[in-house]
Amino acid sequence: MSTTPPGRPFLRVAADRARVTAVYGGGGVFGIAYGLGVAHGLQSAGVPLEKYDALGTSAGSWVASCLATGIGVDALLAQPAVRVPNLRPGFLRGIADELFGDARDPRVRACAVRVPRMRRELLSGADRRLADLVAASSAVPGLFAPHLVRGTAYVDGGVRSLASADQAPDADHLLVVAPIAGPLLGLGGRVLQRQAAEEMRRWEARTGGRAHLIRPNHAISAMARSPHHLFDKERGADVYAMAFEQASHLFATRPGLAPLAA
Repeated sequence: MSTTPPGRPFLRVAADRARVTAVYGGGGVFGIAYGLGVAHGLQSAGVPLEKYDALGTSAGSWVASCLATGIGVDALLAQPAVRVPNLRPGFLRGIADELFGDARDPRVRACAVRVPRMRRELLSGADRRLADLVAASSAVPGLFAPHLVRGTAYVDGGVRSLASADQAPDADHLLVVAPIAGPLLGLGGRVLQRQAAEEMRRWEARTGGRAHLIRPNHAISAMARSPHHLFDKERGADVYAMAFEQASHLFATRPGLAPLAA
C-alpha cells in the first residue's frame, strides 16, 4: 500500500538524505514475531533492513534492536513467557539486558512517552543503550512498571501511537510494519490502520517521499483473536513463519516495494 495518489509530483529532495527508513509498530509478543518475520522475509528478498535507520514503538523497538544487533527470533522465543500484568520494576529491562547487553546503535530510535506529562519522545541508540530504549518503549501502563532512563520515567510509546510513522526521519521511502492493523482484533485494527495511514500521509507531505504499509493478512490476524493472545509466546513461532512468507510474497507481487531493495 502506498498512500501517495498516482501521478502526484514528489518534492525535490536532498541528494544526501536516506533512501529508505523503516518504522516498526507495537503489538506485544505477537508484534515482535510479526515484525521480525516481515523484516527477515524482506531481507531474504534483498532488502537490507539491517542497514537502514529504524524507528520502533513498543514491540517495534525490539524488532529494530534485533535487526541492528543480528539477534534472531530463536533467541527471543527462548526467553521466559511474559505473563501480564507484571509490575515488578526492572522486569522488562532484565529481558532486554539478557538480549542486548550494553549495545548501542545510532540507527535505532524508539518512541516512548515521558511521565507525568505524557509527552512523546524519541530515544536514540546513539547515546542510550538499546536495552533501555526497548524497556522504556514497552512499559505498557497497568501491565508493566514505568522504566527509568537517566532519572526520567517512561511508559509505552503506544499510549500516543502504535507506529508514530509521522515521526520517522526524512527518506525517499518509508516502510511501515504495523502488526496491529487491518483485520486484527476487529474494529480496533481498522481504527489503528486509519491512524497509521494518516501518519504516513503526514510523513509524505513533509518529506516528499513514498510510504509503504505492511500489516497482517486475515490468516495471520486470526492468530490473535483477543488482546491476551498478543502476549502468548506459543503463537510466536507460527506468526513469525507466516509473516516471513507474507513479506516474501508481497515483495514478489507488489512492484511498489522494489525500491526498498539494495
